[in-house]
Amino acid sequence: MADLYDRFIDVGFAYGPAFQGLRAAWRRGDEVFAEVDLPEAQEGEAARYGLHPALLDASLHTVAFKPSGSDGSTLPFSWNGVTLHASGASALRVRLTSVGEDTVSLHVTDVSGALVASVDSLVLRPVAPEQVNSAQPHESLYQVDWVPTAPETSGAAAGRWALVGPDRAELTGALGSADVTVDTYPDLAALAEAIDAGATAPDVVLAANVSRTGRTRELAEAVREAGHHALDLLKSWLADNRLGGSRLVFLTRGAIAAGDDTDVADPASAAVWGLVRSAQSENPGRFVLADLDDREGSRRILPAALTTDEPQIVVRNGTVLVGRLARVAAHGSASEQGDARSVTTGVTWDPQGTVLVTGAASGLGGLVAKHLVGEHGVRHLVLVSRRGLAADGAAELRTELTDLGAHAVVAACDTADRDSLAALLASLPDEHPLTAVVHTAGVLDDGVVEALTPERVDRVLRPKVDAVLNLHELTAGLDLSAFVLFSSLSGTLGGTGQANYAAANAFLDAFAHRRRAEGLPAQSLAWGLWEERSGMTGKLDEAHMRRLAREGVTPMSSEEALALFDAARGIDAATLVPARLNASAWRAQDGPIPALLRGIIRTTARRGPAKASTGGSGADPAELRRRIGSMNPAARQQALLELVTEHAAMALGHDSPRMIAPDRGFLELGFDSLTAVGLRNQLGTVTGLRLPATLLFDYTTSRALAGYLAQELVAEEPDASLVLPVLSELEKLERSFAEVVADEAATARLTSRLQQVLAKLTAGQQTETANGGVVAADKFESATDDEIFDFLDEELS
Repeated sequence: MADLYDRFIDVGFAYGPAFQGLRAAWRRGDEVFAEVDLPEAQEGEAARYGLHPALLDASLHTVAFKPSGSDGSTLPFSWNGVTLHASGASALRVRLTSVGEDTVSLHVTDVSGALVASVDSLVLRPVAPEQVNSAQPHESLYQVDWVPTAPETSGAAAGRWALVGPDRAELTGALGSADVTVDTYPDLAALAEAIDAGATAPDVVLAANVSRTGRTRELAEAVREAGHHALDLLKSWLADNRLGGSRLVFLTRGAIAAGDDTDVADPASAAVWGLVRSAQSENPGRFVLADLDDREGSRRILPAALTTDEPQIVVRNGTVLVGRLARVAAHGSASEQGDARSVTTGVTWDPQGTVLVTGAASGLGGLVAKHLVGEHGVRHLVLVSRRGLAADGAAELRTELTDLGAHAVVAACDTADRDSLAALLASLPDEHPLTAVVHTAGVLDDGVVEALTPERVDRVLRPKVDAVLNLHELTAGLDLSAFVLFSSLSGTLGGTGQANYAAANAFLDAFAHRRRAEGLPAQSLAWGLWEERSGMTGKLDEAHMRRLAREGVTPMSSEEALALFDAARGIDAATLVPARLNASAWRAQDGPIPALLRGIIRTTARRGPAKASTGGSGADPAELRRRIGSMNPAARQQALLELVTEHAAMALGHDSPRMIAPDRGFLELGFDSLTAVGLRNQLGTVTGLRLPATLLFDYTTSRALAGYLAQELVAEEPDASLVLPVLSELEKLERSFAEVVADEAATARLTSRLQQVLAKLTAGQQTETANGGVVAADKFESATDDEIFDFLDEELS
């Protein structure tokens, strides 16, 4: 097969040793049969995957032996009917069958003949060598794609609905036509009063938010107004236990560029999206974001759209879209279907022009300045910070740039002050006009949503929102080649404890679309974490960094980040996400993969049952409740104590639960409001309990918290001497079901016997329902096999 891989190189495909797994192939008519295995160095990795990527790729190399005589210059284009039947294989037997022109099917087994994977149809498309070389995806460069999803159009989010805020007749009318009755209230306080007066708490509460201005001069105030209103709603909602079982849906219109959108009509409301994304991270399942257009069909489909498990949806022309992070090509177009990620020639940094870099006293701005000089030949810079040369490292940076052959002016200027910025720009010499802007400035004031105030929000918004609006207005008439905004992953993904910072950065992302719609250059880069500490990240200790790594965000070296900066400049997109994301870290966490990451992080199929630990990664809450319920009180307390200390250690970034003393207070151990939220969410996920925001302050030690969880997980303490032996025997019985259910006769006999046992167990407890329905024993007598097993699952959980 060596000559095959040489042929691949000739047409632009160069496979490394790990991907040269095709060992032998035969052809019979329209079928190709092949043997594929992993090289010895990769065999140990097979168990980590549903299907090892190198094995899957090598399976597709069989396309080169199709009767049509393909020389290998085709790529998979459209997959249909893909099923993974088993995981962990290190060697495969592949049958590829032509089912149409440029379309094949795949049947994949392991060496024993057991089915591993099947593909009903795979459409192939020819590709030229130059296309291959120009479209290699960059591992750490992403973009948010809004892709269609199909909600249950026949249903609606269950229960009672309410709308708080101004009564929008067009919204309530459209929902009414979708068979949803919506009660309206002027505000959340009025809804709370109605509940106190006897009204049932609604299942869904809608809060509409539309900015009242599109004018740039008024936009900063509009962002503050929208942010303050959303923060007040969030805090009021979280403080009201009457709404603990309800979902609050933030409705915006034109806050997100999705589908065919090229502009963001309401960038002020984009800040609300950033704010609420962080609130979602801190309080899973409590909030939903929905952005609509002005179409009647979009409003009408909203009830069905909210039946999905998506925390963020966009509806355009009656179609529901969901956000998915996707890798983008570093130097090329990513698809043939109008994808916005197309090639540009990149930015030419004019050596005679001046580049303005904000936040450039040191940190990231300083790194960018040195990169522009050393790699792109920029010779004139204005480095702006509020303290100018008095800032730490500013004088040294100017000296470095001078030694590199550049002329750098370090200016003390608050770019959020329009008059000060205007004066600075007016001082630039005519022979070196301003030709590019890189805006890196920002400040942090972290805190969970409940701890934020309007003042703390404004402090973070000012250097982002006010500054970029001033830069926009004061440079709009200049011939700029670049207008680059340093945003943050927090605005895209939602950062725990960073709602105000996320709001500011989500606005930057939206405003980049606004500028481009006006025909002006703009690109917003939602950065992940840099290894180089800046003024904002310099306070992060090693424990915090380890915790971030466990959450899937890995720091990038300065060299890698600056290479991403250059790569992004070659892509025609308003917003990009340069970040190093660790899929394995997210998979290892308890709970679902964040919706935005479902496109790049796949969960693997399991062969056999999930991990049956007391509460580690992969544990099922129902399984935990059953196991805890079967233990005696002392064992239960110890098991839950181990659970709490394990997750407490993870929250603080420790490598071992031994670092968590059971009787030492959480505050003494180093917990703050942010890490307390993280621990509460993790424990809520593994136990299935809705835990209060004040959990660690109500139960101040690991031992006390374990006791609380024991009470919540086991409501009533049965007589252990009577129940535990029976439960133990039931567990043994359940483990044997897997061998019995495959035999129909054995299943029928077992079902009959279980019915008899259940009849004895429920004797004396059989009462008719209020409407004269059948009694419990009659239900069991008429139950199907599946219903009996479902009942046992419930009883044993």
